Amino acid sequence: MTISDELDRTRAALLALEKSLMTLRNRLGPHLDVLRLLDDLERCTADLRRLEQQVRAPRRHDLVVIPDDDYDHDFWADAEHEGLG
Repeated sequence: MTISDELDRTRAALLALEKSLMTLRNRLGPHLDVLRLLDDLERCTADLRRLEQQVRAPRRHDLVVIPDDDYDHDFWADAEHEGLG
């Protein structure tokens, strides 16, 4: 199973939990523990959303090659001498 599949399963589980908690809230009213569970669920959903953005974002691992050759003298034409006062 891929990470994407696991993220989808986690999202589905959070949605099922939300549905169950909403049913409890409708039956019990604004019970403190149900409200706390809903707050926890909101944090879990936000954390999952951030995780999905990080994991599903395209990754670029392009290496930048810096040549060992000397730079062209024109490259330094407008540079100031930092060490000289």
